[in-house]
Amino acid sequence: MELHDFINLVARKRKTVFGIIALFIILGAGIIAVQRFKYSSKSQLLVVQEYNRTVDAYTASKSNEYLSSVLANVVVSNSFFTKVTEAGFDINTSYFGDNTKDQMKEWNRTVSAKSISDSGIISVVVYHPDRSQAEKIDRAINHVLMTQNAAYHGSGDTVKVRLIDQPITSTLPVKPDIFLTMALAIALGFVTSLIYIYLAPTPALRTAHRYGQHAPYRHGPESNQDMIGEGGYIEDVAPLSPEELVRQGNMRNLLK
Repeated sequence: MELHDFINLVARKRKTVFGIIALFIILGAGIIAVQRFKYSSKSQLLVVQEYNRTVDAYTASKSNEYLSSVLANVVVSNSFFTKVTEAGFDINTSYFGDNTKDQMKEWNRTVSAKSISDSGIISVVVYHPDRSQAEKIDRAINHVLMTQNAAYHGSGDTVKVRLIDQPITSTLPVKPDIFLTMALAIALGFVTSLIYIYLAPTPALRTAHRYGQHAPYRHGPESNQDMIGEGGYIEDVAPLSPEELVRQGNMRNLLK
């Protein structure tokens, strides 16, 4: 099928396109509806280790990178969760469940911590349905990292964790991402509709198959008589398009 023929077919089938897109939008809305809306609280901390003058800058930088990576991975651990909930920031522990398995599962969905490249910076993000709880958890994480980080490395008091970005809490829920979900639903719906239109048989093809015929051929000024070879067979006959078949509306156009 030529590109311009396919574009024309899509234009004629625009109701089908809109219908499939609408179906995907409904599915996207359903996915959003079953999820809990959550706020976010973000902050950043810098890991700094004290060195004597004999240590070069590259070694110090790699060491800070290593320490920030270790501390970022520690944030999602069970021992760190316990320290955060006991830090005195009025965190609602019932949200995380009653047993360790449920607590760790929910904690990992709530907290995200990662080391930013080789900068020694730890980025912390907390997601929670309660905006105030999201900020409290973020502040508690920062407090534990700054005051109890020595429990997770062997460098003692030479390592300092400093808060460089105070927790910033969103005023509106950020999860689920409604705009992204709807955009994906529309894009997937449009692509699916194109695939459906391309693969679905046209009325002309269904008619041809029903009567056991091959592709229809043209009649008229450029008739088949002009293209009959010496053996009495039609040679190089251009097939009639589905649109022309429907427009002529005559089964005489279907030739074996």
